[in-house]
Amino acid sequence: MNNSAQRKPGKKDTRGSGIPSPGARPIPEESFAGAVISFGRLLKDHGLAVSPASLMDALSAIAKVGVESVEDFKQALKSVFLTRVEETETFERLFFEFWLERSSVAPDFLRADDKSPLRRNDLSPGDDEAASAEEDVVASVAGLSDSQDLEARNALPYVMYSPREVLRNVDFKELPEGEDPRMARLIREILQPFLKRSSSRRRSVESGVSVDFRRLFRKCSRYGGEILEIPRLKKKRRVKKLVFMCDVSGSMNPYLRFMLRFIKELQHVPTRVETFVFATRLHRVTPLLVRLPFHRAMEEISHAVKDWSGGTRIGASLAELNAYRGGGMITSSTVLLLHSDGWDRGDLDLLEREITKVQRKAYRLIWINPLLGSSQYEPTCRGMKTALPHVDSFLPGHNMGALERLVRTLRGLL
Repeated sequence: MNNSAQRKPGKKDTRGSGIPSPGARPIPEESFAGAVISFGRLLKDHGLAVSPASLMDALSAIAKVGVESVEDFKQALKSVFLTRVEETETFERLFFEFWLERSSVAPDFLRADDKSPLRRNDLSPGDDEAASAEEDVVASVAGLSDSQDLEARNALPYVMYSPREVLRNVDFKELPEGEDPRMARLIREILQPFLKRSSSRRRSVESGVSVDFRRLFRKCSRYGGEILEIPRLKKKRRVKKLVFMCDVSGSMNPYLRFMLRFIKELQHVPTRVETFVFATRLHRVTPLLVRLPFHRAMEEISHAVKDWSGGTRIGASLAELNAYRGGGMITSSTVLLLHSDGWDRGDLDLLEREITKVQRKAYRLIWINPLLGSSQYEPTCRGMKTALPHVDSFLPGHNMGALERLVRTLRGLL
């Protein structure tokens, strides 16, 4: 039977016309929601069952999972648009072609302006806007038919993107505080391989997951080849402790919150992590980063550190660290990571003396300087010139790419 004969009289059918109903406000195709709608049209052109209701569900799903991860974004769309397992291959191919293949194009709707897809409230309107938003989507998808030019729609510059790639080269001092949640997720992402990895060096133990075959053969030879006990191996860590010293002087403020966020996420590593901040004096903040949410920890640290944004005395702070708890904080299994731009107002002789002690005692001394991210930077300030000969690794710390490099350095040590 003809489906058109079953439609209610007096209700004009606009499906397939591509013309929105009168009074409706179609969603602009250059917006993020418009891109999702156009992707729905493409899926329907290739035989998938896409409806206005499923598009509303897709926008709601994206509002929940966000667009920080391409994989999460794809799974959100797949969970809504796929109804049969046979459609999986078609969906995967079209997703790649529509969102990823034209990644060289710079679409307007992905730029950091008022149309940014990262404003999730645009995808999940409040109660007073829900009805009109649904009407807009229904009007915009009224043309989900084969009559529209597929080639023209494929020419639209829609592309998915990875915020990790976009943000990894942005200097931390240029990022507003509103980006902090996204940066926290990216920091967790780059730390995941590191947190799951442990050293390949192993030691003999009474119980473990690996068999020590050398000891096994030696013991068996004593008893005529019979196995009476199975000696085990357990992985042995070269580095048992990471100690961070973070400069809280005024010049380091734009970078400090990202480094402390990095250290906060690093608490999950099986190695012990200690954190100190300093300007003119040294302050231990490890308990705050361990037990408090990050924003609370930052508030407590700023209240506890009286010399925050003051001058910098690196030598005096290192002297306090070397004497901390009878000198037991820095040992041969400790990596000290000093986060500072090297602008020191203290005694240079004291700085050289104390950093020489650290280099002699510690397993490694890593200096993280955000200024090193500039191609014009030269370590000409007196504090940096004094300390640099005693540093094992001199790394930048100005953006996500620099933090990734730091993670790779630490992976080579732990």
